[in-house]
Amino acid sequence: MESMKKKLAIYLVLLSALSAVSCGNEQVEVVETPYAMINSFKLGSIRSTYPAFTSDGRDTTLRKTISMSSVPFHIDQAAGKIYNSDSLLFATDVSKVTISMSADGVPAIYDDSTEMYNNISSGDSIDFTRSRKVRVYSVGGACYKDYEISVNVHQVEPELMVWTKSHTPDGVEPVRALEWDGEMCLFGKDATGNAVVARTMLNDTVWSVGAVTGLPVEALSGIQKFNGRMYAVAGGNVYSSQDAAVWETVAAATGAVAIVGASDEDSQLWVAGEQGMLCSTDGVSFENSGELPEGFPLYGVSIASSPLSHNKNIIRYTLVGYPTAAMEGNASVWCRLSNENRWTCYDSKNNPYPCPDLKNLAVLCYDGYLYALGGSGTVDGVAEEAFASFFISKDNGVSWKRNGSFYQRLPKDVAGVDRNFAATVDSRNFMWIIAGDPNGGVWKGIINRLGFNE
Repeated sequence: MESMKKKLAIYLVLLSALSAVSCGNEQVEVVETPYAMINSFKLGSIRSTYPAFTSDGRDTTLRKTISMSSVPFHIDQAAGKIYNSDSLLFATDVSKVTISMSADGVPAIYDDSTEMYNNISSGDSIDFTRSRKVRVYSVGGACYKDYEISVNVHQVEPELMVWTKSHTPDGVEPVRALEWDGEMCLFGKDATGNAVVARTMLNDTVWSVGAVTGLPVEALSGIQKFNGRMYAVAGGNVYSSQDAAVWETVAAATGAVAIVGASDEDSQLWVAGEQGMLCSTDGVSFENSGELPEGFPLYGVSIASSPLSHNKNIIRYTLVGYPTAAMEGNASVWCRLSNENRWTCYDSKNNPYPCPDLKNLAVLCYDGYLYALGGSGTVDGVAEEAFASFFISKDNGVSWKRNGSFYQRLPKDVAGVDRNFAATVDSRNFMWIIAGDPNGGVWKGIINRLGFNE
């Protein structure tokens, strides 16, 4: 501390000497002021090495120079803190960062090794791998103000999808998974072919398994949530449950083959089958809403629903499935808005990017887009390995493209093996893939940025 006091004393003497400076025959007077404050703070360009991937998915690095002048820094004068609310890109090297700063007074940065403050100015290179103390002296040195400057950098890659694995519940062949009352419910078959339901808390890996009563096994794959209950159809009947285990028939002989729409936002449950399109607002009474369009999907159906970006009161349903029980060829994609009764089919014959033809195709709404995954099949006539990649639609199901980003990838351990599986997305933005034998497992994945608020 004694050495720091000596340096500060010398600094103040020099600062006072500046109060009267001779310039030729003229006297220039520097007026002392009580002001000591940082008014603005910015970073210069940073040249850094960032992680990347080659075209075949191998890890590599890229050396890039990125301008940081547009990164806003918040100056909290009361607390004496300066920081960026939006963190810089993951892996950004902030060990040598140039700054641009304006201040009332003379700024100095604290040197931990010497325990002294050294003058700094715009253009200086500073190590911001840790928070730095900066002191601004007023002209004349009568007073000063201290600041702590932090340059925040993402500690994880925001766009990277990270997966964790746990064990599939024993003795359950996965069929359908969905979140219910704070738990993940996995419907499936036991070793004797009977319907069972396994449950676990969303943040747990321990499952409890129990019997399902009152629901045919063939109804498991189409279970949907509506109006605080679960619904399913089989043999023309509509079934409902409030606890996932005990089911009852709520509407008989409807001819229903599949649930094709279920949304609490517009309070409508839609079923389709032999008697056409039926709609219910209470889950019990169904009214005929017209004949089924030709080629309408009733088998292997996946339903995705989300509000329109420009009108949250209107829900867009996207229905993906097959018109026949054989489920051959590309799945057809149909769309309907909640304020309309008309379904629209997206043409797949003239579409260069149709929905992929995959075994047990599942379509999920995730991160604002539609994600398709499944077992082996064909994509545009070319053989596709099981679980090799996501196919993502960013235009509500019109076109589907293989995921070109290696940041959002399926777990490597599931690729290449056809198996029964169930997939869903929970309320915490985790995607679940629950795979059956061989070498099954429960995979939970999340794009890092979707979990920053967790």
